[in-house]
Amino acid sequence: MSGADYFNELLGKSEHLFRFMGVKFEEVKEGRAVAVMDYKEELTRLGGILHGGIIFSAMDYAGSYAVRSLGVKEAFTLQFTITFMRQMKKPPFKFEAEVIRKTKSYAFVEVKAYDGERVVCAVGNGIWHILE
Repeated sequence: MSGADYFNELLGKSEHLFRFMGVKFEEVKEGRAVAVMDYKEELTRLGGILHGGIIFSAMDYAGSYAVRSLGVKEAFTLQFTITFMRQMKKPPFKFEAEVIRKTKSYAFVEVKAYDGERVVCAVGNGIWHILE
């Protein structure tokens, strides 16, 4: 079972938000995670635009599992900053995360959110605290 399959199964059974959003991992390996999500009206704000809180949640999932792909058993988001550059309206949506530096206690992650035309719509940088 690939890392993506393992985490899809684990989160699909245990995380209601993950299931509700319809997030699925395409790839999870060696400091990198790619998650995808389709359009769902319940996840939008006025105008049919993907809600910023939903974008954050998807970016957070991608970042968290990029960290966990390095063998980290437990970590949580300490800080996450997002720059929204364009509305996300055209699916499928893709969230790509990469660990850019890891220490014993912290992981620094960059996450990009793309729309269905592969246009970067948001960029985030986060710090995860590693508990081990």
